[in-house]
Amino acid sequence: MRRLAGHALALIAIAAVAIGGNAIAFFSAPGSGTASAAVTKLTAPTISATTPAIGGTMTVTWGATVAPGAGSVTYYVTRDGGEPAGSCPTKAAPTIVVTCKDTGLTVGEHSYTVTAVWETWSATSAVKKGKIEIGEAVKFTIAGSTTTPATGGAVNLTITAKDVNNKTVTTYTGQHLLIFAGADSSPGGNAPTVVSYTSSTSAVAFGTATTLNFSSGVSSVGSSKNGILKIYDAGPASVTATEGSITTPTPLALTVSPVASRFVLAAASATPALGEGDDLTITAFDAYGNVATGYAGSKNLVFSGATSSPGGNAPTATNSSGTAIAFGSTTAVQFSEGVAEAGEGDGGEIVVYKSGVSTIKAAEGSTVTTPTGVALTLATGALTKLGLSSSTATPTAGTGFNVTTTAQDVYGNTVTTYTGSKNITFSGASASPGALPTVVNSAGTVVNFGSPTALTFTSGVATPASSKNGFMKLALPGATSVSATDGTVSTATPLALTVAIGTASKLAVSELTASAGTISSTCYFTCAVTGLGNSGTVKAKIAITDSMGNVITSVGAAKSVTVTATAGGTIAGSPLSVPASGTAISGTQFTYTAQASGSFSNHTITAASSGYTSATVTVSK
Repeated sequence: MRRLAGHALALIAIAAVAIGGNAIAFFSAPGSGTASAAVTKLTAPTISATTPAIGGTMTVTWGATVAPGAGSVTYYVTRDGGEPAGSCPTKAAPTIVVTCKDTGLTVGEHSYTVTAVWETWSATSAVKKGKIEIGEAVKFTIAGSTTTPATGGAVNLTITAKDVNNKTVTTYTGQHLLIFAGADSSPGGNAPTVVSYTSSTSAVAFGTATTLNFSSGVSSVGSSKNGILKIYDAGPASVTATEGSITTPTPLALTVSPVASRFVLAAASATPALGEGDDLTITAFDAYGNVATGYAGSKNLVFSGATSSPGGNAPTATNSSGTAIAFGSTTAVQFSEGVAEAGEGDGGEIVVYKSGVSTIKAAEGSTVTTPTGVALTLATGALTKLGLSSSTATPTAGTGFNVTTTAQDVYGNTVTTYTGSKNITFSGASASPGALPTVVNSAGTVVNFGSPTALTFTSGVATPASSKNGFMKLALPGATSVSATDGTVSTATPLALTVAIGTASKLAVSELTASAGTISSTCYFTCAVTGLGNSGTVKAKIAITDSMGNVITSVGAAKSVTVTATAGGTIAGSPLSVPASGTAISGTQFTYTAQASGSFSNHTITAASSGYTSATVTVSK
């Protein structure tokens, strides 16, 4: 009975411990006798600090709790009755740490508890509160060095990380990958870019992650990198930056203005008629394909790309007052929002007189130019005249030179359909005392001026070759004008030439008289006197001439001319002297006296001097 009573007392003691909750006793086995038990508590931890930090973090620190027995005490944290974040242990995964950092906190006050866990026991601390003044970064603000950049101009960005209350999150530091948006590519395909932190030459297109470096919550430009923005599309832009959930509620508003750098020209007709107006539309663009809408008012342009016609008609462009200005001269043209239209009276109606392809350009100094001009093709007009050009403007009398004959329209453009053999009559040059002006035809025959000369035209041009097809010799020195006609059209502007006297080469008869009979109509290098009669006399002076019979001036040294006659006649006054200077004609005459009786025919008088072709006179009774 006593054993049973003792056993009952032991059971009562165990039950008492269980009811108490904070004490525990251990027994090795049921049995009789007496024993002692160690009963202790699992003490609740005390939170020593809840330390807030900028960026929405809270460091929670608590005191360690001694384990009641073998093993370690672990802990878990609650925040506002729920699970924390960051490095803080949770109920599902308690750890032995006595400090942790909670993250992702909103601005405001938060309540924390720490619960100690040992075996199946737990004890929870009192609530400790902490207040977050600056939360985590939830947005960016963006500022620019200018809000009105030119297309392609640099804008230095300043980007700041902000919390929900717009306070700078200074703990947002280091390199971050931001994606920019809010601007389009230009019409020329130039995408907007931001220079990254990694390199001043690393311009990253919008839509692609760009590395920027933040310091104390702010990213700013330095060393020509880390946020230099360039936009190439003109007009408004709203620039945003995003990193994950961090966005830009208020974009950076920019107005991007194009700066004129080039003209694009369009013509009302790509094939205008010669001498007829063609309206240009001139549009100013920037370097990126945007119309430079700010390019307005009167601008001084210089037009180029067309040349004067062969007839000397210079191309022109009208100014805004309607006055035709020659290409190459300043022309005032009126622009509105980057466009000038000749058809609206802004200026720019062009007139071209030269056939073929002309590529028209316009420029305002070196600032705005036309990289690619507008091509115009102008057809040749109808045949209206012949044009003459010479291989020399100062031919020498008796020396051949080339004269090219060209079929032309009213402006001097070559009429290429004028082909084949054409009979051209030349005129205008005069005969010398000893010769006529001549042209060699296409067959090589010498033809005097005034007679039709067959020339061969190829694509509107008769070109001399091999001393044929327009090889010309003029006879009389001095100024002359050569004209030509095919019987239907003629030269509108004669070919002006100045003919030089040739080299002394011949002797000529000068001032010949006969006592009786008839003197031949041509009496110069050769002469004929008929019906002179017995004892008749012939008198003459001797001149030194070029090959065409033009008397030389200043032969340089006095020349002696010997005059002889065949048997039956006599010569008096020989030799004759030609002076060194002045007109090269002898100062005295020779006298030929025919035989006194009997008939005679073709007696010859010869005047000779070394280095010159002799002159002769044939005498008959």
